[in-house]
Amino acid sequence: MKRLLALAGATLLLLLVPQISASAAKPEIDPSYANGTVVYMIGSHMDTSPNPNAYAKAEELYIAAYPVNPSGTDTDAKVLASGYRPQCDPCYHPGLPGVFAYHDHVLTGAPGFGRDGTANTFKAPWKIIVLLYDPAVVSSPGFHPVTSEAALDAGEAAGEFLPINSGGGNPYEVDTGVLLICPLVSPHA
Repeated sequence: MKRLLALAGATLLLLLVPQISASAAKPEIDPSYANGTVVYMIGSHMDTSPNPNAYAKAEELYIAAYPVNPSGTDTDAKVLASGYRPQCDPCYHPGLPGVFAYHDHVLTGAPGFGRDGTANTFKAPWKIIVLLYDPAVVSSPGFHPVTSEAALDAGEAAGEFLPINSGGGNPYEVDTGVLLICPLVSPHA
């Protein structure tokens, strides 16, 4: 019996070794905008069934998507008419439809902006909210992406985003119900 348990333990260990070494690899770093500045998210974890209380307290992380991947399967880099390249060029995040793979992340805040800046509203984890730019806006040679929550709100008011949520309070935003848990690192990562 002891030999059988030892063999089972050794087999389990061998099965886990590839997973352990894979998780020891360098984590993915995603650039994100906060307060008009680029910050970096590292090693994110998505919770598709979050605790309702935690979700209710979470701040928004906006995915401002570009309408450049109608098939949802593109893998080549995209450059807009203005010369801008999306932060995710592309990023196929689990649970996010492929049509939104080319996008920027806009956070409500981040550490390092002082007590009176967005650091006061910085609370991770974040609830993921998706928006889609209007094709006419992103095809303009003068296009500039939204890089803060205030700019995002102004962009919605100016019609820079498509109404993609016919059933919600805000026609421009789709609340995914997903919670993102991750730390931020230096803007110089």
